[in-house]
Amino acid sequence: MDYLPIFADLKAKPVLVVGGGDVAARKIELLRRAGAQVQIAARALCPELQTLADSQQVEWLATQFDEQQLDRVYLVIAATDNAELNAQVFAAASQRRLLANVVDDQPKCSFIFPSIVDRSPLVVAISSSGTAPVLARMLREKLETLLPANLGAMAQVAGEWRDKVKQRFSKMSDRRRFWERAFN
Repeated sequence: MDYLPIFADLKAKPVLVVGGGDVAARKIELLRRAGAQVQIAARALCPELQTLADSQQVEWLATQFDEQQLDRVYLVIAATDNAELNAQVFAAASQRRLLANVVDDQPKCSFIFPSIVDRSPLVVAISSSGTAPVLARMLREKLETLLPANLGAMAQVAGEWRDKVKQRFSKMSDRRRFWERAFN
């Protein structure tokens, strides 16, 4: 396994995205859905990001990348078409032991974005460790057709009953049996 699949809590955490184009916009959409406080280091923004900046849904730094911007963030994404700048962002992030993703440059990623099936709060992530993103996307599309839209509601109900089930069944094996019967 090349990457450990983890789900990070980014709610209210500052995240820096270097770049203001369409690729950056796609990553920012995911970050915003996760509740991150997105900062954008770019001299210009695509129309979608400009709208977000104008409505103060993201913080546009309106400047080029500066290593000091990393001193205030949780993780960083380099999403520019400048390979030299992306490498600089990755090196500076690595030096600070920050998680970094350089879009479309897997060797310069300490984390990668999986393909996601979102049935919140249930989330399924699919990854090829960056080697075959189209294959991961195709698998995600197939899974989306197989997983019912109400799966998230089922998970929400289970979450609401979780503590009561723990009180009723002290042994984990008994709780597991209960939930397996409930979901069948």
